[in-house]
Amino acid sequence: MLHFYKSDDAGVLAQVGDIAHNAIVHMENPDAGEISRVAQALAIPLDFFEDSLDRDELPRIAQQGGATLIVVNAPRRIAGDAPAWRTTPVGVIHVQDHLVIVSREKLELVDDLLHGRHGDFRSYMKTRVSLLLFRAIAQAYDDSLQQINQQVAVLQKKIKSSYRNTELFALIALNKSLVSFSTALSAMAILYRRLMAGQDVRIHDEEKRRLHDILIDIRQAAEITEMRRESLSNLMDAYAAIIHNNLNSVLKVLTALTIIMVIPTMIGSIFSMNVALPYEEEWMSTVVVGAGMLLLSAALIFVFYKKKYLRQ
Repeated sequence: MLHFYKSDDAGVLAQVGDIAHNAIVHMENPDAGEISRVAQALAIPLDFFEDSLDRDELPRIAQQGGATLIVVNAPRRIAGDAPAWRTTPVGVIHVQDHLVIVSREKLELVDDLLHGRHGDFRSYMKTRVSLLLFRAIAQAYDDSLQQINQQVAVLQKKIKSSYRNTELFALIALNKSLVSFSTALSAMAILYRRLMAGQDVRIHDEEKRRLHDILIDIRQAAEITEMRRESLSNLMDAYAAIIHNNLNSVLKVLTALTIIMVIPTMIGSIFSMNVALPYEEEWMSTVVVGAGMLLLSAALIFVFYKKKYLRQ
């Protein structure tokens, strides 16, 4: 999908029908024809688009000819039953009079940026638009980390009495999410420090201060991610043992109940055999055998209860 945006004389960003001077080009999961069209019109290497659409691409910066590619990673929640997040690349391409934003998937933060929800800008302000995008991504990481923390709290409550592996698998999925976050955030911190040097993209002092603030946010997010990842790893080890103990408790109860039922059943089976037994003609024998079975069952229940086989 291909969209073009340009600020009018009043400074209002509006969508236009074609590539215009000082316009912003937004490419969302573009096809080969759209990539070829933009690449030829703006003299952008095709490799820049391929890298921006590569699901495994890490944050980096590259220059070729008159174009500069900045790849960053944005967090995105994976649809499904298990709570999980991953990172997706976003390519920001600076050319002489245009800014191109390339993403493999639809990202709300890019739409919010182009609708002015992350700050005011004009379409010719390539560096400012890029910084607003970086800040929006930093905020998205903070929001995602909060959601992950909430999911962990919910799973903690469930897993205390769980006998299944579902909750543990959910924790593993969240831990994988934090690993991908940590990798992306560390790479973006290096990328932003390089941008602050001003060698790849021209950046003014005020923009450097804004980028420095974004870098601080990214570093804080990276530290929080690493702490939560370590904490989650410890939780998984602890809760794996808890699930194992819960299962052992169930097996212990079932074993005790089996013994309580089997021994009286064996006694009853002996006296029901078609062989001669003492006092089989006496009516009291049935009462005595039944009472003995009940007393033996009660004694076994008492013993297992005292040994905590029938209670937690």
